[in-house]
Amino acid sequence: MGRLTELKEYDYNLPSGLIAQEPARPRDYCRLMVLSRETGHIEHKTFVDIVELVKPGDLLVINDTKVINGRLLGRKRNSQGKVEVLLLRRLAKIANPRRKSQYFREVWETIVRPGRRMREGTEVLFWRNSWTKLSSPGNSPLTGKVLSREGGKFIFGFDFEGTFERKIEKVGVVPLPPYIKRDVGHRFIQRDRKWYQTVYAREEGAIAAPTAGLHFTRRLLQRLEAKGARVVPLTLHVSWGTFRPVREAEITRHKIEPEYFELTIDSAKAINEAIENESRIIAVGTTTVRALESCCIERKLPIPRRFGKKFAVKPRKGWTKLFIYPGYEFRVVDGLVTNFHLPRSSLLMLVAAFAGRDRLFHAYGEAMKENYRFYSYGDAMFII
Repeated sequence: MGRLTELKEYDYNLPSGLIAQEPARPRDYCRLMVLSRETGHIEHKTFVDIVELVKPGDLLVINDTKVINGRLLGRKRNSQGKVEVLLLRRLAKIANPRRKSQYFREVWETIVRPGRRMREGTEVLFWRNSWTKLSSPGNSPLTGKVLSREGGKFIFGFDFEGTFERKIEKVGVVPLPPYIKRDVGHRFIQRDRKWYQTVYAREEGAIAAPTAGLHFTRRLLQRLEAKGARVVPLTLHVSWGTFRPVREAEITRHKIEPEYFELTIDSAKAINEAIENESRIIAVGTTTVRALESCCIERKLPIPRRFGKKFAVKPRKGWTKLFIYPGYEFRVVDGLVTNFHLPRSSLLMLVAAFAGRDRLFHAYGEAMKENYRFYSYGDAMFII
């Protein structure tokens, strides 16, 4: 153990005015802080300038997960009391406890607010604008039922017609982080559906965006590829594991809850070719780092050059609990595009492991002096 595994080392005070409430427009014109891992040198640029910093042959790895409308606002069937349900993780379907012949079409692990008075068996009706319109439609598009409670989480069973994806697209709300202030009916709520999604989002399943990717536009990606860089995808469905607060005073005791990821054969092949060619592998976002580092295997062939990597990656799909904090030895990643993260978060600890804790906190101090915008809709860092 030591200083770098103490939670207090990852705390800082941020003026509330630096918390971004909307993204830069266009999204690739946010500010970009460039931080050298080797020297700690800092440069201030605009995100489109990343084209100048990326070299021909570099490989950018992106997370193509797509955020679902996983925040469901509804009312209790009996009392009409307001209920907010945040979808966390899809579970196997289980039988309705009252009618053995009936199965819930979807069963999810969720967080519920307010949770104190939610009892097993409570039924909730969800419809669009349920919190502003007291009367529900004749047949609610989506109904849910509390099947059990496990600690601070609730297991919900859902019944509906059609597909679950269609239902939550209609009745659900973008699950923005609580520091982005949005009242019901806020003028930006519809825009958030586009803002809080990367331009390359494809695989539905995340309840939070891989925010480092929010800065890329299709045109910027085309410019990077025209320069000779390659861009390949992987998938990690961002869930509770990524944004659950670290509360243990000794961070090594913190456990990351599992998140599903997938690295395809084609993407793994491109990454391994980059390793063979000694090209830089640049991860776009902390979730991409965790997925990449979860796929590492020791190389069987002799390393041809003195400074060649000892590891390659293997196509994989499954669940990762990888928690990266200072002391971790990165095996594949050479560069990182990331945002400015919350204090005491596992994301901040991962970036501290990559850049060095003291260098990173010096950079955060500079960012505050220069009025950078923080968190999901904020500005970016490129650490190389």
